[in-house]
Amino acid sequence: MTPAPETVLLDWRAADHFGRPAPCVLCGRATPMRSHQDESVHKTCAETWNAEHPFEVRFVSDAPVRRRDHDAHA
Repeated sequence: MTPAPETVLLDWRAADHFGRPAPCVLCGRATPMRSHQDESVHKTCAETWNAEHPFEVRFVSDAPVRRRDHDAHA
């Protein structure tokens, strides 16, 4: 029995991941989401595709943003 593929969540909070609704390249339903290559794709569809194709790079996450520590006031 093959273990289920691990799903890694993508960070697509940046405004450039949103556009006019268009058909998802993977499932065909409308989505405003965009990949880094400007493909119309649901984030969950992209995450599932990545899990099912672990040795291919198609959908990537944004670089992590370092947050300020608001509790550290000098």
